[in-house]
Amino acid sequence: MAKIKLDLTNLSVNDLIQKLTDIGAAMTGNATFTSIAAKTTALVTAKTALKTANDDSEAANQVAAQKITLRDTARVGAEDAARTLAAAAEGVTSDAAELQSGGWDLRGVPTPVGPLPAPASLAATGGDQEGEVDLSWDAIPRGVQTFLAEQAPAPTGPWTQFYVGKVSKCTASGLTSGTQYWFRVRAVGAAGPGPWSDPATKRAT
Repeated sequence: MAKIKLDLTNLSVNDLIQKLTDIGAAMTGNATFTSIAAKTTALVTAKTALKTANDDSEAANQVAAQKITLRDTARVGAEDAARTLAAAAEGVTSDAAELQSGGWDLRGVPTPVGPLPAPASLAATGGDQEGEVDLSWDAIPRGVQTFLAEQAPAPTGPWTQFYVGKVSKCTASGLTSGTQYWFRVRAVGAAGPGPWSDPATKRAT
């Protein structure tokens, strides 16, 4: 027994309209299907409504595409005009308040970093190798160009610098195993060296 293969959902709208047009033409007046002529008429009417709606949709899409192109072109022109006017306004004055009075937003100006604080939480622990002490301290969020670390055989000195670097940890090496040492650290930024940290003390491994 033969069955009709529709497979309509996989067709594009235009292909569906064409297929229904062909079916309607073949069914209309067909002697085999005179008993269902009303259903053929309903198909042709539905196809005609679909074609009208599709034609309207395509026309609207074409108009929308044209309007989007016009809008995008107008935006480019408006942005260019704003850049030209901004450059002209900056040529008149560089005073922030005067520029803001013209309705302009201003670029953020980085705040200079002043004197840096003393590094906090300096800790000294035994090193992995004989004659070593590992140091660590809290990082300073911004403005650090480098850290300096010093060691001494007594809390009053004399102090000897042994580390210069940007990482907030280091290892003092070449120490005498079993001897007590004192350590301190400070940060250096654009404003120069900051204060020394509170000292930490530890016997070398």
